[in-house]
Amino acid sequence: MNLYLYIPPLSAHPHSCFKGLIHVEVRRYWIQNSPSNFQAILLKFIQRLIDRGHTIEQLTPLLMQALANLDSRAWQPSHLSTNTQNTLYINWQHHPGGLQRADIRRIYETTLQPHLSYKRMQIAISRPRNLRDVLAKTTILNAENLNIPGIIQDINNTPIN
Repeated sequence: MNLYLYIPPLSAHPHSCFKGLIHVEVRRYWIQNSPSNFQAILLKFIQRLIDRGHTIEQLTPLLMQALANLDSRAWQPSHLSTNTQNTLYINWQHHPGGLQRADIRRIYETTLQPHLSYKRMQIAISRPRNLRDVLAKTTILNAENLNIPGIIQDINNTPIN
């Protein structure tokens, strides 16, 4: 088993997914290791990404940003506003050739923002359907359609051998 199948460089994932992977992994390594172990595991992480096809030129700015954020308060959830009534939420399906988050933000700021009363805008990027969604459909049973009392009675009446 290869447990290090990180996002490849030619993937259709949004750039933010790869950036998030690096930031979260660096943060996790920092929390779970001593400084000497952190350096060793970080070098292994970089080597695994390079083995996956990424270049050191591509990785360096992302790693530098992740390392700079280790002491930042940005990781603490207290910086998030608890007032969501003044937030516009946009759910956008990602496409590698489509509009990116920065484009959506720019369009919103130049066209809609002056006319709306929202103080913030949050863009949620979702993935499109893939083959797994089609081939391995799973369904969640609706609890209203289940006869829960009957099931419990059947379990209670079943003799234990």
